[in-house]
Order: sequence, then structure tokens, then C-alpha cells
Amino acid sequence: MGQAKGDDVDRPLMMEQSAAAMQGADRRTRRIRIAQVDAVAGAVFLLALLLSLCGTAVTYFSDNAVLHRLAELFLFEEERNLPTLLNFTLLVANMVAMSAVALFAFGGGDRWRWHWLLLALMFLFLAYDEAAQVHEGLNRVMEGVVDASGFLAFAWVVPGMAAVLLAGLAFSRFLLALPRRNAVLFVLAGALFVGGALGVEMIGANLWWSHGWDNVAYSLLATVEEALEMTGLIVLLHATLDVLAGPGGALRLELRRAGQGDR
Repeated sequence: MGQAKGDDVDRPLMMEQSAAAMQGADRRTRRIRIAQVDAVAGAVFLLALLLSLCGTAVTYFSDNAVLHRLAELFLFEEERNLPTLLNFTLLVANMVAMSAVALFAFGGGDRWRWHWLLLALMFLFLAYDEAAQVHEGLNRVMEGVVDASGFLAFAWVVPGMAAVLLAGLAFSRFLLALPRRNAVLFVLAGALFVGGALGVEMIGANLWWSHGWDNVAYSLLATVEEALEMTGLIVLLHATLDVLAGPGGALRLELRRAGQGDR
């Protein structure tokens, strides 16, 4: 009888431990370190840059038509090719990361939640623009407003600079509220991206206006422009993921398998 009573006492504890073990088996946590994301993004970028430089060499120092066609797939100066896909992917990745931060910010009632949401929407537009080349349509509109020559030959940079100025004013307090490390990374990312998208673009516009686009100098300048943009996006993705991860520098993903009670 005493033994039987002991069995009855132990049984609920054993059942609880078994249930806990089953629950643990159905729920798995994965840790993704931000350094791993940086390494993958950086490696893909460097490979794309190397292939683009090889493509430039083939284009201007080889007469092989087949190699010319192949090089177009990797040239940073071309549109709708593999570098365009990489740039689009980086823009989407930033949009998703900022959307995740915005989601948590709204859930916690953070005062900067609308700024995070607006940033996510801005990068959604930039991703769409990368795919559809909307900004190039502004060239025709701005040609009747400004003298579209020299450094302003690609006249879309005029509304582009206005948009950057407005964004800087709108997000100045937001940047000051971020932890200093994240704020510095955000500013660095913005400087790299804008420096390529607008600064180098204007230098390239002047070169195009003077000597056309079919030359090594313009190809290399376009490569520098795109490389700066992509580098800025990688830095920005790191900074946003760092905000999302918090201390420890790792993202935790919980994968839960549906049990019989969930079906």
C-alpha cells in the first residue's frame, strides 16, 4: 500500500515532466547572429563587385560578342541583371527588418513607432523603384524645369536632393533618440547610399554629358556608384538588425510544430 501510494504521488510529476519534454520537442529556438548576416551579405557583394569588374574588362578589352553578352549579366552599370537583383534584395531586406522593428514598436507603444513604419514604407518604395526605374522617368519631367546638362544631365537628382533634405529634417530627432552606436551607423549608411545615388551619379552625369557612356571611365564610375549604394544598405541592415536583436547581437527565432491539440 505504501509503495502504491508513492507511485500515485510520483505519477503526476512524471506526467508533467513528460508533457514539458513533449512541448520542448515541439518548440525549437534558432539563433542567428548579426555577424553571420554581415558575412553572407558582404561575401555576395564582393563576389558581385569582382564579377562586374571582370565584366568591364571583357566589355572594353575583348572583341568576343558572346563574352560581351555574358558580361551584361554582371555589370553594375546595366539594369535588370544580377547586380540589380542584389540591390533589390538588400532594399527588401532593410524594409523587412524595419517593418519588424515597427511591429514591436507599435506593440510596446514606442514614441518612434511611426518613424520606423515610415522608414519601412520608404524602403518599400525604393525597392519598387529599383525594379521599375521610376526615378528615371523624372528626367523628362525635370528637363523643363532645370538646365539638364553637365552635373544635372540626370535631372532627377534635383527632386532627389530635395527628398534627402526633407528626410534629414524629419528624422533628425529620431536619430538623436537612437543609441549612439546605432545612430552613427545610420548616418554612415545614409552618407554611403546618398553619396553613391546622388553624389557619384552627378559626376557620372557630367562624364556622360561630355564623353558619352560607352567608355571605361563611365563604367568604373557607375560601378563605384552602385558599390557605395550596396555598402550603405549592408551597413543599414546591420544597424537595424542590431536594434531588433538588442544586447547579444543575435536574433532568436522560435519555430513551433503544431501538436494534435493545435490541429
